[in-house]
Amino acid sequence: MGGTYFDDEQEIGPQGLAVLGNVLADLFRDQADVSNKDQELDLAAELVALFKSGFRSEEELKAMAGRSSFLHQQNS
Repeated sequence: MGGTYFDDEQEIGPQGLAVLGNVLADLFRDQADVSNKDQELDLAAELVALFKSGFRSEEELKAMAGRSSFLHQQNS
């Protein structure tokens, strides 16, 4: 394999954390008044799982997280 995937024991470096932080901030920018911390943590965990499964760009992560049931509930 090409080594593009993480296992659960491998850490995410500073660049990866910056990407994840940017995506999370963008996804919650318009949701601040309707979200709660548990939902934010769930979405953050989902983003980390997506990142570890090979999605690396902000656009990919936003597209995949955009399918999240949390974001669909908030936009309804």
